Amino acid sequence: MKKTFLFIIVQFLYFSIFSQNITYARIIIDTLTSSFFNGRGAVDEGEKKAATYLGKEYQKLGLLNFNATYFQTFTYPINTFPGNLAVSFGGTKLIAGKDYIVDAKSGSIAGTFKLVWYNKDNIPSKKELKKLVRINFFSDKFIVIDDEGVEKDKELFELLKINVFGAAGIIILESKKLTQRLSSSYNDFAILRVKRESIHRDYLSITVEINQKLESQYQSQNVIGYIEGTEFPDSIIVLSAHYDHLGAMGNEVFFPGANDNASGIAMLLNLASHYTQNLPKKTLVFIAFGAEEAGIIGSKFFTDNPIFPLTKINFVINMDMMGTGEEGAMIVNGAILSHQFETLQKINSDNNYVAEIKKRGKAANSDHYWFTEKGVPAFFIYTMGGITAYHDVEDISVTLPLTKFEDCFRLIRDFLNQL
Repeated sequence: MKKTFLFIIVQFLYFSIFSQNITYARIIIDTLTSSFFNGRGAVDEGEKKAATYLGKEYQKLGLLNFNATYFQTFTYPINTFPGNLAVSFGGTKLIAGKDYIVDAKSGSIAGTFKLVWYNKDNIPSKKELKKLVRINFFSDKFIVIDDEGVEKDKELFELLKINVFGAAGIIILESKKLTQRLSSSYNDFAILRVKRESIHRDYLSITVEINQKLESQYQSQNVIGYIEGTEFPDSIIVLSAHYDHLGAMGNEVFFPGANDNASGIAMLLNLASHYTQNLPKKTLVFIAFGAEEAGIIGSKFFTDNPIFPLTKINFVINMDMMGTGEEGAMIVNGAILSHQFETLQKINSDNNYVAEIKKRGKAANSDHYWFTEKGVPAFFIYTMGGITAYHDVEDISVTLPLTKFEDCFRLIRDFLNQL
């Protein structure tokens, strides 16, 4: 009877610990995806607000800092869209994020403009287009580009997309979902990406307002804390995840970035919480990188300006998009670092944490990359399957399942303990 009671208590404590982890993860993701952080970009200082929040979390967890601060600051250029944003066709107002997005390289514009539609059946020749340019035909118009089914005139449609013919703006019709990106520069014309079903050929004009501003020296920061190793303090393992996202598009729309990458930050903080209670033998450094979405800039700055010698780093584990996992996990650099990948696979097969662990080669698709370029061994782990929201307004906390979050936590924890 006593043994049974003890077993129940142990099981209760075990699952309570991990339910607390998932609860903490939910709190982190809910917080970072809230409107206060405005998509964790440059508009309304969303990225800086998120960094400040993470610094406070580091402090609560008891992480140590380097040089009396958790922050390593740097600047980068970023094109932004603050202020009013409105698009309508013939009195029909479109919904930002759902019907259209402003392309990252778009410039400012305001007014009503005639539409010129081009598809595979009515595209003029390059010679005819040049004639129209000579009479400034496009200067006060928007070109609607429908390249569905285009075969022979692909090059000409690409020229239309980059607006070599001098239109006031271009509209690119999209059949797939609308996904956003960031840009460090902008064009002197407007660029809209519109869902095909949200616009009709009988529309003759567009009324549009886009307020664009290039932040040439936007200040970002990496948020860095550490737990000193009990036996090998000079041997370092880096755990990283980027906290920034795509920010806002106008006054009313922002990109929440729940899976990408509030989920990775939630994993980072969960691991930090665990190891403050279970001190590691080697020093663990926790880095929340800024400006990943703008071109993995924060990690580039860190590896070019390290606050401790990179030669002390034994391994880097970078975590991005940790919110699903129905189909397992992918390891970038797994095909290169075969010994470490085999260790990770064995841990998974022994414990059945996730359905499958796949491997890829080298890729410049997240913050692990610059460490790899400096000769530091690094894995980038992300989960697979489940929701498909990515770089869009649908990447929200309420629909993020965190299906294998706890099992991925255990997988990473066990792997760390063997490094």
